[in-house]
Amino acid sequence: MTQVHNIFGRCITSFLALSGDVPLAIERLVNNAVIGLMDSDMIIEDTFAPMAELQEPRVAQPLESFEQTVFIDQLTDKVIIDGFGPHFHQIIGLFGSIMLDLCATDEQRQLVDNWLGQGHFGNFMMTDAGGPTLAQWQSTLTTAEAGQISLNVDKKWVIEGQNVGFSMVVCQQKGRPFPTTVLLSPQKSKALQQKACGGSFLDGNLQLGDVKGEVLINKSDFLSKGGLASVNRFLTLVRPRFVKSLMHHLLWLQDQKRLTLDHDDLSVIDFIINTANWCTAQDKFSIHSVDRVLALKFTSNELLQSLVVKGAVNEINDQRDLLGFTKMEGSSYRCLFEIYSKFKRGRR
Repeated sequence: MTQVHNIFGRCITSFLALSGDVPLAIERLVNNAVIGLMDSDMIIEDTFAPMAELQEPRVAQPLESFEQTVFIDQLTDKVIIDGFGPHFHQIIGLFGSIMLDLCATDEQRQLVDNWLGQGHFGNFMMTDAGGPTLAQWQSTLTTAEAGQISLNVDKKWVIEGQNVGFSMVVCQQKGRPFPTTVLLSPQKSKALQQKACGGSFLDGNLQLGDVKGEVLINKSDFLSKGGLASVNRFLTLVRPRFVKSLMHHLLWLQDQKRLTLDHDDLSVIDFIINTANWCTAQDKFSIHSVDRVLALKFTSNELLQSLVVKGAVNEINDQRDLLGFTKMEGSSYRCLFEIYSKFKRGRR
């Protein structure tokens, strides 16, 4: 008998299976999660027909390599010894460096190198106070006098947003269906209102903050090199490394007697780490590249949540950390929705 969770769970498990056989513990974890995340559109409008088998991509392009990944992988391996906290900012900073290599001009890259040399931290501002969809965003661009452009910033939950160095602000630009990213100098960034938001994470190593204000910018401040394709390549490179860091953090928590892992938990962690390694070993970018790392992040999210739900995490601050990481770099709903939307288009 066909079960609903087997139909929709395949949105995730079919991509996980690209790296090897999916353990039963993973299938149970994914299928149970998908039932809870199905929205009204899926329940009412879907045909509930089996999902199509994945096809080999017709086109695959070389995926760029970056020297930063060597250092990221070294730091990721240190997380299993020290926990994520001491290495979080350096790993995230190296992620930002890759993004700039993909999206910034040579002149912008030189500016960033100068700011880093002066000791400024780079803040990436994505989550908008207006809501989750681009049309709701309050961080917007409008035309000002003398050819300048006014950028209204209303961002929340920015990493170290209470103490901004230079910043990369993702915003809405009228008439464009995709977000636009603007590079702000330390001087312009400091002019924005900044305040800490909520308690710290990772044993005091990570603080989030809200950032608001308005600044004038020029067209030269836009990070426009590469477009949306560069963003997808960036996520393909960094998401598996982020997930692997989370799995190493779990093993560190276990070593510190702050987390109890059973056999199934360990098998799921082992599979996720192996799949993350498989993803980072790929040197081609295709239509499947983004979806397989979304599926990986989905599985990581659901493992972290399941550990909190069943009481395996001893301390409340660790529980909060793990739940927080189920939202960072893609929530389960967002991961499922993006993958499912492509399957749905393929079934028409």
